[in-house]
Amino acid sequence: MAEPAVETNKPEAAPAPKLRFTARLRFARISARKMRYVVDLIRGKDYNTAISILRVCPKRGAMYCKKLLESACGNATEISQSRNVDLDENRLHVVEARVDPGPIIKRWRPSSVRRPTMIKKRICHVFVALEERELKESRQERAKRQQQERQKASAAAKPAPAPKPAPAPKAEGEKPAGAAPKAPKTSRKKADQGGGGKKEEKK
Repeated sequence: MAEPAVETNKPEAAPAPKLRFTARLRFARISARKMRYVVDLIRGKDYNTAISILRVCPKRGAMYCKKLLESACGNATEISQSRNVDLDENRLHVVEARVDPGPIIKRWRPSSVRRPTMIKKRICHVFVALEERELKESRQERAKRQQQERQKASAAAKPAPAPKPAPAPKAEGEKPAGAAPKAPKTSRKKADQGGGGKKEEKK
């Protein structure tokens, strides 16, 4: 007798890792604390949203972050063309954004009682990674879509209006019922003439 075939559970092939496009800014002349305020605004956002946020951000670190994001997007375009990979720039997301402290430049200035005071000029390094992901629906878009769906559902639930009956054809010369008789027309000239003649002048 032939033995029944035994099905072996083969391990499924792991999905191919997504490409990450990185850019690094080194020795930026701004403190890491000030730069983190700006980087926290764009972490997790898509590329277009992050650029629009940085364009209106009044902080000094926004200029550095905007140039770094544009550099990362340029790297993504160049790598996709060299490797013949389809890339949609509108779907790029900031999956990683990190700020690391750099070296400190120390300077001295005179202070009171002939004492020197140290000035610390801080430097930081910024790292950004982009990855292609599905676009998320914002709150405004979700609310607008739900409102449109509710309007369509309410319009479909309403009963269709009944057709109006066609009016009966009227005979020639027949007046509609309840119509008031027309008053005779009098011209203004006749009314003026019938009002009286010229007044006699008093002597």
